[in-house]
Amino acid sequence: MKFLKENLLDHLKRPEFAQLRASLIRRKHPKSAFVSQPGIDDNKVFIVSKGRARVYLGYEDKEFNLGILTKGDIYSTHTGTFVQALDEMEILIADVKTFRQKMVGDPEVTKAMVRVLGNILKNSFSIIDGLVFKDVNSRLVALLANEARRQGKKLDNNSIIVRINLSVEQIARLVGSSRQTVSTLLTDLARAGLIERPERGTFQIPDLSALESVGGIVSP
Repeated sequence: MKFLKENLLDHLKRPEFAQLRASLIRRKHPKSAFVSQPGIDDNKVFIVSKGRARVYLGYEDKEFNLGILTKGDIYSTHTGTFVQALDEMEILIADVKTFRQKMVGDPEVTKAMVRVLGNILKNSFSIIDGLVFKDVNSRLVALLANEARRQGKKLDNNSIIVRINLSVEQIARLVGSSRQTVSTLLTDLARAGLIERPERGTFQIPDLSALESVGGIVSP
């Protein structure tokens, strides 16, 4: 679920970014606490230094998840989204004006911010497409297949193992469904031999193409 391949924290360890690091305030959030909410927080930029948070839109009693921020990801509080800690979480935060002043001359941080926000926008369109044209099973298969292709490890028997490290309830939120429905669908996929679940948050996929075909996904 990570938005950036690189870890921005490693980038900021370089000596030339000492002033930028010094301007960041360390802040902790317990599990399930809100890191930011629409209309409440000032305009700030933060980098995740520990834990994970989900980014989502809320409308009436519905939630539409846009993705997961993990260690090294950067985000802004002015986007109109909810950011909620999935684990005990720690962030490095600064107001936008201070952050902008300190990061002048560092295009890598700017590019990282653009990539994260670009992925959020891409995920927003994917959610709209999924809600309009796809059923829950297809959205669930798409999530598993995308993560397998992005970060899965191929084993000697040609199966792919991928650690998503999310609970069934969290996966349900990502695909816009209930925990019970997703749990039933995962059980059905396991019975069909399309997935295995060796441990919590980990999935082994014997044949990725076969799984994708069930979800109506055309393999690249």
